[in-house]
Amino acid sequence: MDHERPEGRDDLFTHIHKALRSGLFAVTVQAGATDWTDAAEVAGLGERWRRLLALLHSHTEHEDRHILRLLDPYEPGSAEPTEEQHRDLDDLLDDLARRFEAALAAPAPATGLDIYRDLARFTAAYLPHLHEEETMIMPRIWAHCDDAEIGAARAAFMAATPPEITATTLELMLPALDRPAREGLVAGMARTAPSQVVAGVLAIGDQVLPAAAADSLRRAAGTAAQAG
Repeated sequence: MDHERPEGRDDLFTHIHKALRSGLFAVTVQAGATDWTDAAEVAGLGERWRRLLALLHSHTEHEDRHILRLLDPYEPGSAEPTEEQHRDLDDLLDDLARRFEAALAAPAPATGLDIYRDLARFTAAYLPHLHEEETMIMPRIWAHCDDAEIGAARAAFMAATPPEITATTLELMLPALDRPAREGLVAGMARTAPSQVVAGVLAIGDQVLPAAAADSLRRAAGTAAQAG
Protein backbone atom coordinates (compact mmCIF):
# COMPACT_ATOMS: atom_id res chain seq x y z
CA MET A 1 0.00 0.00 0.00
CA ASP A 2 1.22 3.52 -0.78
CA HIS A 3 1.95 5.09 2.58
CA GLU A 4 2.97 8.56 1.38
CA ARG A 5 0.68 11.25 2.77
CA PRO A 6 -1.71 12.59 0.15
CA GLU A 7 -1.22 16.31 -0.42
CA GLY A 8 -2.94 18.40 2.22
CA ARG A 9 -4.24 15.51 4.32
CA ASP A 10 -3.81 15.19 8.07
CA ASP A 11 -1.49 12.46 9.37
CA LEU A 12 -2.61 11.31 12.82
CA PHE A 13 0.49 9.24 13.56
CA THR A 14 3.82 10.50 12.25
CA HIS A 15 4.37 13.63 14.35
CA ILE A 16 3.43 12.06 17.67
CA HIS A 17 5.38 8.94 16.80
CA LYS A 18 8.48 11.03 16.16
CA ALA A 19 7.99 12.43 19.66
CA LEU A 20 7.60 8.96 21.17
CA ARG A 21 10.66 7.60 19.39
CA SER A 22 12.68 10.58 20.58
CA GLY A 23 11.46 10.14 24.14
CA LEU A 24 12.20 6.42 24.23
CA PHE A 25 15.65 6.84 22.71
CA ALA A 26 16.52 9.67 25.12
CA VAL A 27 15.36 7.95 28.30
CA THR A 28 17.16 4.76 27.28
CA VAL A 29 20.41 6.61 26.68
CA GLN A 30 19.97 8.50 29.95
CA ALA A 31 19.37 5.26 31.85
CA GLY A 32 22.57 3.83 30.44
CA ALA A 33 24.52 6.94 31.45
CA THR A 34 22.99 7.36 34.92
CA ASP A 35 25.18 6.92 37.98
CA TRP A 36 22.85 4.86 40.13
CA THR A 37 24.79 5.84 43.26
CA ASP A 38 23.98 9.53 42.62
CA ALA A 39 20.55 10.40 44.04
CA ALA A 40 20.12 13.50 41.87
CA GLU A 41 20.87 11.62 38.64
CA VAL A 42 18.48 8.83 39.60
CA ALA A 43 15.75 11.35 40.45
CA GLY A 44 16.24 13.11 37.12
CA LEU A 45 15.91 9.84 35.25
CA GLY A 46 12.79 8.96 37.20
CA GLU A 47 11.16 12.28 36.35
CA ARG A 48 11.88 11.87 32.63
CA TRP A 49 10.60 8.29 32.68
CA ARG A 50 7.35 9.04 34.50
CA ARG A 51 6.44 11.85 32.10
CA LEU A 52 7.14 9.63 29.10
CA LEU A 53 5.20 6.75 30.65
CA ALA A 54 2.13 8.96 31.08
CA LEU A 55 2.39 10.04 27.44
CA LEU A 56 2.73 6.46 26.21
CA HIS A 57 -0.43 5.42 28.06
CA SER A 58 -2.34 8.48 26.86
CA HIS A 59 -1.33 7.91 23.26
CA THR A 60 -2.50 4.31 23.23
CA GLU A 61 -5.82 5.33 24.75
CA HIS A 62 -6.30 7.99 22.05
CA GLU A 63 -5.62 5.48 19.31
CA ASP A 64 -8.02 2.91 20.74
CA ARG A 65 -10.83 5.36 21.48
CA HIS A 66 -10.58 7.71 18.53
CA ILE A 67 -8.14 6.96 15.71
CA LEU A 68 -8.77 3.24 15.16
CA ARG A 69 -12.50 3.81 15.43
CA LEU A 70 -12.35 5.66 12.12
CA LEU A 71 -12.05 2.29 10.38
CA ASP A 72 -15.03 0.65 12.09
CA PRO A 73 -17.74 1.77 9.63
CA TYR A 74 -15.65 0.75 6.63
CA GLU A 75 -13.67 -2.30 7.78
CA PRO A 76 -15.49 -3.76 10.79
CA GLY A 77 -13.08 -5.64 13.05
CA SER A 78 -10.00 -4.72 11.05
CA ALA A 79 -8.50 -2.71 13.92
CA GLU A 80 -8.50 -5.69 16.25
CA PRO A 81 -4.92 -6.83 15.43
CA THR A 82 -3.62 -3.33 16.23
CA GLU A 83 -5.61 -3.25 19.45
CA GLU A 84 -4.18 -6.64 20.37
CA GLN A 85 -0.70 -5.23 19.82
CA HIS A 86 -1.64 -2.39 22.16
CA ARG A 87 -2.66 -4.85 24.86
CA ASP A 88 0.57 -6.82 24.50
CA LEU A 89 2.70 -3.68 24.56
CA ASP A 90 0.78 -2.32 27.54
CA ASP A 91 1.53 -5.53 29.43
CA LEU A 92 5.23 -5.11 28.66
CA LEU A 93 5.08 -1.44 29.61
CA ASP A 94 3.29 -2.08 32.90
CA ASP A 95 5.86 -4.71 33.84
CA LEU A 96 8.68 -2.33 32.96
CA ALA A 97 7.05 0.46 34.97
CA ARG A 98 6.78 -1.75 38.08
CA ARG A 99 10.43 -2.75 37.85
CA PHE A 100 11.48 0.83 37.13
CA GLU A 101 9.72 2.09 40.27
CA ALA A 102 11.35 -0.65 42.33
CA ALA A 103 14.76 0.33 40.96
CA LEU A 104 14.14 4.01 41.73
CA ALA A 105 13.11 3.14 45.28
CA ALA A 106 16.30 1.10 45.88
CA PRO A 107 18.85 2.31 43.33
CA ALA A 108 21.91 0.20 42.66
CA PRO A 109 24.26 -0.09 39.67
CA ALA A 110 23.27 -3.67 38.86
CA THR A 111 19.56 -2.86 38.99
CA GLY A 112 20.13 0.23 36.88
CA LEU A 113 21.85 -1.82 34.21
CA ASP A 114 18.84 -4.14 34.14
CA ILE A 115 16.51 -1.17 33.67
CA TYR A 116 18.65 0.16 30.83
CA ARG A 117 18.49 -3.18 29.04
CA ASP A 118 14.76 -3.50 29.66
CA LEU A 119 14.13 -0.02 28.26
CA ALA A 120 16.08 -0.93 25.14
CA ARG A 121 14.14 -4.17 24.80
CA PHE A 122 10.77 -2.42 25.16
CA THR A 123 11.79 0.20 22.60
CA ALA A 124 12.78 -2.54 20.17
CA ALA A 125 9.33 -4.13 20.58
CA TYR A 126 7.53 -0.80 20.23
CA LEU A 127 9.19 0.49 17.06
CA PRO A 128 7.68 -2.03 14.59
CA HIS A 129 4.22 -1.22 15.95
CA LEU A 130 4.70 2.49 15.23
CA HIS A 131 5.92 1.68 11.73
CA GLU A 132 2.87 -0.46 11.01
CA GLU A 133 0.46 2.23 12.14
CA GLU A 134 2.15 4.86 9.98
CA THR A 135 2.49 2.73 6.85
CA MET A 136 -0.57 0.47 7.01
CA ILE A 137 -3.25 1.98 9.26
CA MET A 138 -3.03 5.62 8.22
CA PRO A 139 -3.25 4.91 4.47
CA ARG A 140 -6.42 2.91 5.10
CA ILE A 141 -7.89 5.80 7.04
CA TRP A 142 -7.06 8.18 4.20
CA ALA A 143 -8.63 5.78 1.70
CA HIS A 144 -11.92 5.59 3.61
CA CYS A 145 -12.33 8.83 5.56
CA ASP A 146 -12.79 12.40 4.47
CA ASP A 147 -11.02 15.34 6.09
CA ALA A 148 -13.98 16.13 8.34
CA GLU A 149 -13.95 12.65 9.86
CA ILE A 150 -10.21 12.75 10.46
CA GLY A 151 -10.44 16.28 11.85
CA ALA A 152 -13.20 15.24 14.26
CA ALA A 153 -11.06 12.38 15.57
CA ARG A 154 -8.13 14.73 16.12
CA ALA A 155 -10.32 17.29 17.88
CA ALA A 156 -11.74 14.57 20.15
CA PHE A 157 -8.43 13.21 21.35
CA MET A 158 -6.90 16.66 21.71
CA ALA A 159 -9.84 17.74 23.87
CA ALA A 160 -9.31 14.66 26.05
CA THR A 161 -5.60 15.33 26.57
CA PRO A 162 -4.63 16.80 29.97
CA PRO A 163 -2.42 19.92 29.84
CA GLU A 164 0.56 18.14 31.36
CA ILE A 165 0.47 15.48 28.63
CA THR A 166 0.21 18.17 25.97
CA ALA A 167 3.28 19.87 27.44
CA THR A 168 5.28 16.65 27.42
CA THR A 169 4.19 15.97 23.85
CA LEU A 170 5.36 19.37 22.64
CA GLU A 171 8.65 19.16 24.52
CA LEU A 172 9.43 15.94 22.69
CA MET A 173 7.78 16.72 19.37
CA LEU A 174 9.15 20.17 18.53
CA PRO A 175 12.82 19.09 18.45
CA ALA A 176 11.91 15.79 16.75
CA LEU A 177 10.22 17.39 13.74
CA ASP A 178 11.98 18.75 10.68
CA ARG A 179 11.83 22.55 10.39
CA PRO A 180 9.06 22.76 7.71
CA ALA A 181 6.85 20.36 9.64
CA ARG A 182 7.49 22.11 12.96
CA GLU A 183 6.80 25.55 11.55
CA GLY A 184 3.77 24.32 9.62
CA LEU A 185 2.35 22.83 12.82
CA VAL A 186 2.76 26.04 14.79
CA ALA A 187 1.58 28.23 11.89
CA GLY A 188 -1.61 26.19 11.78
CA MET A 189 -2.09 26.79 15.51
CA ALA A 190 -1.44 30.51 15.06
CA ARG A 191 -4.26 30.70 12.50
CA THR A 192 -6.83 28.86 14.60
CA ALA A 193 -5.90 28.65 18.30
CA PRO A 194 -6.21 31.34 20.99
CA SER A 195 -3.14 33.54 21.28
CA GLN A 196 -2.37 32.29 24.78
CA VAL A 197 -2.19 28.72 23.50
CA VAL A 198 0.25 29.73 20.77
CA ALA A 199 2.30 31.69 23.30
CA GLY A 200 2.55 28.58 25.46
CA VAL A 201 3.75 26.49 22.53
CA LEU A 202 6.35 29.10 21.61
CA ALA A 203 7.54 29.22 25.22
CA ILE A 204 8.13 25.49 25.09
CA GLY A 205 9.98 25.98 21.82
CA ASP A 206 12.25 28.49 23.54
CA GLN A 207 13.10 25.83 26.13
CA VAL A 208 13.72 22.83 23.88
CA LEU A 209 14.99 24.26 20.58
CA PRO A 210 18.26 25.95 19.64
CA ALA A 211 17.89 29.72 19.69
CA ALA A 212 17.87 30.06 15.90
CA ALA A 213 15.19 27.41 15.51
CA ALA A 214 13.06 28.97 18.26
CA ASP A 215 13.33 32.39 16.62
CA SER A 216 12.35 30.94 13.25
CA LEU A 217 9.35 29.27 14.87
CA ARG A 218 8.24 32.59 16.34
CA ARG A 219 8.53 34.27 12.95
CA ALA A 220 6.46 31.52 11.32
CA ALA A 221 3.77 31.90 13.98
CA GLY A 222 3.74 35.66 13.63
CA THR A 223 3.45 35.55 9.85
CA ALA A 224 0.58 33.05 10.05
CA ALA A 225 -1.26 35.08 12.68
CA GLN A 226 -1.02 38.25 10.60
CA ALA A 227 -2.28 36.41 7.52
CA GLY A 228 -5.28 35.26 9.50
